[in-house]
Parts: sequence; structure tokens; C-alpha cells
Amino acid sequence: MDSDTPGNPQSAIRNPAPQVWLRLAVPVPHDAAEAVANFLVELGSVGVVESERDFSQPRPAYTEVQGFFSIDTSRSVLIEAVTLHLPELLPLSPNLRQPELQITEISSEAWADQWRGHFPPLPVGQRFLVLPPWEIPSQAADRILLVINPSMAFGTGHHATTQGCLEAIEALSSKHGPPSAALDLGTGSGILAIALAKLGTPTVWATDIDPIALEEARQNGEANQVAEAIHLSATPLDQFLSPVPLLVANLFSITLVSLAPHIARLVQSGGHSILSGILLEQESDILATYSLPHWKLVQRYPREEWVTLVCQRC
Repeated sequence: MDSDTPGNPQSAIRNPAPQVWLRLAVPVPHDAAEAVANFLVELGSVGVVESERDFSQPRPAYTEVQGFFSIDTSRSVLIEAVTLHLPELLPLSPNLRQPELQITEISSEAWADQWRGHFPPLPVGQRFLVLPPWEIPSQAADRILLVINPSMAFGTGHHATTQGCLEAIEALSSKHGPPSAALDLGTGSGILAIALAKLGTPTVWATDIDPIALEEARQNGEANQVAEAIHLSATPLDQFLSPVPLLVANLFSITLVSLAPHIARLVQSGGHSILSGILLEQESDILATYSLPHWKLVQRYPREEWVTLVCQRC
């Protein structure tokens, strides 16, 4: 894939200087989270995070969607825009109530400190153990360690969609062996690319439009000693030319639908795509898009209100 990929994608990555952002937190029912996240991106959020579940506590009815904006963004404009938009989501989320919106300033350092207590070591599937860098595993001789620093980049391993992807990656690698190359769309923290590399995939292309995510993925790749196998890229998807045996996309459902032609082009015949970020009620829309004659469903991994789908390219 190297010869057909433009230039050196890593040259497009800039290490962002430490910054302070405005964080807008919007508590909503789970069925409204994706729509709110999309709206925050439309407002100019440089990234969107849904609060990771604290597995030491019962599952809450609401989740918190957080958007991150330039420090000079008008707070009143943000609040007014979200307040006016939320009633439009009532047909999608009947239990939605006008929430109390919170805007605070946050730095990358404060983010790490805030989430430090929420991420204990987490076994995923039969082979993985996800843990933050400050944890020392007591019994992990039979597990592949994925050391991920909780940050403003999506993907700590504690979200149901990330776990579904890790289980699917593990199962495909066990059945077919590690692919010769893989493409991770919207890599976030890089956790899925790291998992692929640790299972033996020699070349993993990991893309993201967010320079903050790319820097976090770079640091996590180095911490896991697989940086040489992972090629981080901000290159637009339409500029990738060579298909791969495996593509992983943990994105919003609406994005999976819009990217379907690119994803079909970038997966080899007989290869697989792992699709996640899909609410159960959205599964039928994804299956209608990823269907014969181009795709066939080979496995699904439901978890909580989410599902991860594995499709094979026909």
C-alpha cells in the first residue's frame, strides 16, 4: 500500500502545542447522543467525546456528549444554538428534556487528571487487557496489553463500540491470521491500530482528521512499542488507492453510510470491514447499505445498546 499512498502521510501531522479549549457538556439520553455529537461538529467542535462508562457504577440513563471549541468562541452563542436545536430531536428521543448545559475551560493535562480514577484495567475478549499507563497489571501473562492514556481522543477501550471492534479484530485474526495490512478510519487514540499491530499486522494505516487525535495515537503507539507498524495520516480517504484485507471504522452511523463507496473501494475482494458506532436501532440502515452484491454480513457483536458488524467483501 505504501507505493500507492500519496507522499509520506506522517509528514502532514503537526504536534499541537498544549492548548486550552472550551468544553461544552450536553447530558442527553443515549438515543440522542449521535445527533447531538453531529450538531456539535457542525458548530465547529474540534472533536466530540461521549462520556465513557464507569463500570464500577450502575449504567446511567443519560450520557454526556462533550464538544471542544476554540477558547475565543462565544459561550452564549454555543448555548443558544444547542438549546434551540435540542427540541428538534424529540421525535428521535422522546425522553429528551432540556438539559443544563455546562461550559468549562479544560487543558489536556486537566483532562488526564480528571479521568485518572475511571479507567481500571479491563479485559476485552480472550486476549486483550486494556489499561492506562499508570496501572501495573498483577496477572496479565496470558493477555496482550493495550496501554492507552485517557485523553481527548476517542477510544479508551471502555466504550461498548471499542470493545466490539477489539473482539472482532481478535476473532478475525484467530480465524484467518493477522492481515498483511489494515486501515483504521478515525483512529482516535489509536487503540484499534495498536491491537492490530500487536496481533501481528505489519502495516496499519490509521487516519483521523483531528491533529489532537493523531498526536495522542502517536504517543500511544510509542508507549506500546508498535509505532513502526502504524502509519498515522491526515490524508483524505479518497486519496488512498490500494485496497486492504481489513478495514476498521468505529464512526457514527451516518458517517458509515456516507463513506460506504470509499469503504467498498478500499477493501479487497474476500476481505473484511469491521463497522461500529452503530446503535441497535440503526443496524438495519447499515445492513441495507452494506449488502449484496458488494457485502455479506458474517458476524455481529451486540453490547448494551450498540452493535459491531463484520462484513465480508464479495
